[in-house]
Amino acid sequence: MTGEGRQIVIRISPRTFWLLAGVVVLFGVGVALGWRLAGIKTPGEGKGATVQAAWWGGNPPPLDLAIVRVAESVEPAVVHITTVDTTDGELGQGTGSGFVVDSAGYLVTNYHVVQGASRIKVKFNTGVETTARFIAADEETDLAVLKVDSRSTLQSVVFGDSDSLRVGDWVVAIGSPFGLDQTVTAGIISAKERVTDRRRSLQQFLQTDAAINPGNSGGPLLNLSGEVVGINAQIATQDGRFNGISFAIPSSTAKEVYRQLISQGRVSRGYLGVFLDRVTPQFAKIYNIPRAEGAMVQYVDDYGPARNAGLGSGDVVVEFDGRPIRTDRDLIRFVAATPVGKTVDLKYYRDGHLKKAEMLVEERLPPEAKNLTPVAPKIRRKNPNEPLAADPLPPRKLGLVVGTLSRMRLQQFGLTGAYDEKEKGAIVVAVDPAGVAFEARVRERDVIVALNRKPIENEEDFNQALKMLKSNDDVVFEIKRINSSSRRVVTNFVSFTLP
Repeated sequence: MTGEGRQIVIRISPRTFWLLAGVVVLFGVGVALGWRLAGIKTPGEGKGATVQAAWWGGNPPPLDLAIVRVAESVEPAVVHITTVDTTDGELGQGTGSGFVVDSAGYLVTNYHVVQGASRIKVKFNTGVETTARFIAADEETDLAVLKVDSRSTLQSVVFGDSDSLRVGDWVVAIGSPFGLDQTVTAGIISAKERVTDRRRSLQQFLQTDAAINPGNSGGPLLNLSGEVVGINAQIATQDGRFNGISFAIPSSTAKEVYRQLISQGRVSRGYLGVFLDRVTPQFAKIYNIPRAEGAMVQYVDDYGPARNAGLGSGDVVVEFDGRPIRTDRDLIRFVAATPVGKTVDLKYYRDGHLKKAEMLVEERLPPEAKNLTPVAPKIRRKNPNEPLAADPLPPRKLGLVVGTLSRMRLQQFGLTGAYDEKEKGAIVVAVDPAGVAFEARVRERDVIVALNRKPIENEEDFNQALKMLKSNDDVVFEIKRINSSSRRVVTNFVSFTLP
């Protein structure tokens, strides 16, 4: 912890940063000009306007007055959090923000604000300070619940519907940047479903240009009805300070996490038992999928609910429990939010045909207990100076050398016992890091068993199939590899376009 507080910072390259910043600025200018030309003073039509009209008594006020009223009504529920950490023998202090969600004294903040804290104090806008107790947290979504004891009834805020937000909707952030209590900033929703870390499969953020700085973490992001639609959590920056791009955890996620943390002290999530990937245009074309949408099944756990439902490698899930699936992350979130023990309907494509199945959702184990993510294992050799393979890398942009899978190859790569000696395929013996195959995540020791659905039994099959292709052709490899955690052979698909 530091005196400035703990703020998750996403560092980006200068080129990416200025590109994103330019898009945000141009979009904001366009929206402002559009409102001025149309003579519109306040945003919000349809459902959003109805909610605001009801909250304001039927007549939404001008934008500036709306922000004033949101700030005045919500500030009593927002707290400044200070923490002390003495676990390492040294005094560490941090700051952050939070807000009351229950008049009995329950508060929500980011987990990284209070993680490892020995003491937690909260300060209300009245100046009253009190000690808070840590109740529970969910590290995967970076949310934590605290509790304060108060003789008086505390003012609380309510969660709104983040799913109904539109890009361009106005939002208000309240928190304690740099320890400055009750700081109010405003902006718009710049984007939805932003992913800042592919390893965090349950995190998809709201992006906003409301000013967020160290100390804002854990504070509320509000709509103009005064409802919490997000919890401020991260910023994208080059220097650690606000640069126009901030991220908030959607209220749709926070509501369910809070409910479970309060009721059972932990978050129980559904689980499929598969490793998923996005559907690439190449895969959709070659495997007869109508659109490059859905969640493609790379491989299936032997004992999971997906296996029991009949799902297999190469299937593309396009609907789960009546909800359409656009990306693999959609399916991960929907399954995780499904009550354990519920039976749901699935729709998926297999070989171009739409199929249906039923699946009983089981409980997902925490990441540290089970990891299905395939990682290319390190090759163990008796002599570290021994070359990996005698085959030299050819001067080709594909950057791939294969050999026939044989007993000698299995021994060379330490795979004896992992594969049956009668197994067919072309084993990858070398990959050029500058080639398109490496970029598509093809790795040494992968065994290619099909190229564009054509079975590959040996090196000759692979080379002949490759000769039939030309520049700009789409390619999908069906490969087998050893999963690093389970140590078993699993199926994966990789796709790319030939240079």
